Amino acid sequence: MLLTLPLLAHAVEQIRVELFLAIECPISNRYVPELNRLAHTYQPGGIAFCAYFPEPGLTQPRLDQWAKDFAIQFPVVLDTKARQARSTGATLTPEAAIFKASRLLYRGRIDDRYVSWGKSRPEPSHRDLAETLDQLLAGKQPAPRFTKAWGCFIETATHP
Repeated sequence: MLLTLPLLAHAVEQIRVELFLAIECPISNRYVPELNRLAHTYQPGGIAFCAYFPEPGLTQPRLDQWAKDFAIQFPVVLDTKARQARSTGATLTPEAAIFKASRLLYRGRIDDRYVSWGKSRPEPSHRDLAETLDQLLAGKQPAPRFTKAWGCFIETATHP
């Protein structure tokens, strides 16, 4: 059973992670196991995860099938006009944004596994998303931070 966005209302919304993914982006798909691991680790602590899919031609049945095939552990939402992506400044998939209350604290890469177009490390040396969440859970207030993500361009990120 797939979770839907309204279920987030029951989660602690103090800290939330918004993920921007694309089912047609191979880098997004390669990150799914890591994103499922992160959701499994942090959601029990009250951090809400949700993935937005800013793909103009994507349909709900196709997204639902993709989420089932990849055993996604968090809600998935169509964002075909990239409204949510634009509101955070996300321009690539995969990209993550962390909010505490309504304040954007982090936007960028999940980790530094990808170092440039077509180049990746076997293992990341910095896990930016997890490190920021760990700081927040430890009661620290990290300064807003933005990192460079590598992936597929969000087609409509700059168009109304």
